Amino acid sequence: MSNKKIYYDIYKEFYDVNKYRKLKSMIHHGNNRLDHINRVAKMSFYMSKYTKCDYVSCTRGAMLHDFFTVEDLSRNDGKYKSFLNSHPYIALENSLNYFKLNDIEKDIILSHMYPVVKGKPKYRESKIVCLCDKIVSIYEFFRFQVNASAYISAVLFARIIK
Repeated sequence: MSNKKIYYDIYKEFYDVNKYRKLKSMIHHGNNRLDHINRVAKMSFYMSKYTKCDYVSCTRGAMLHDFFTVEDLSRNDGKYKSFLNSHPYIALENSLNYFKLNDIEKDIILSHMYPVVKGKPKYRESKIVCLCDKIVSIYEFFRFQVNASAYISAVLFARIIK
């Protein structure tokens, strides 16, 4: 079976849940949260297969690491630091409401923000997702910044040549 088929067989379980599909409409790192999750999950899938880890748990954990909605975030005090610390717990709570998780998947969700939050990854799979999340987040942040800079430059250039 191809890697693409294996990945989408894992992904299908999550996309059948309406709350999970809502992530498509949530902004995250200048994009939507579902696209961010998919980038992290695909990278984690390939890295875990390459390193002969439990690629199913690694991919499932990656798909759930940011499983929270705007409504879920209203539970914290609205401060960014509070969001950084609480969203792994909110994502775990949401995940447990919809899916059966093993210890690796739970650890992935709780530790993906390390070292920003306490809770060092316990498993190799958790370390993979933690690393992939950082790589993807940096990519998304700078891609968004570059796109915004290009747009601003184009607008300024258009005004100058008028």
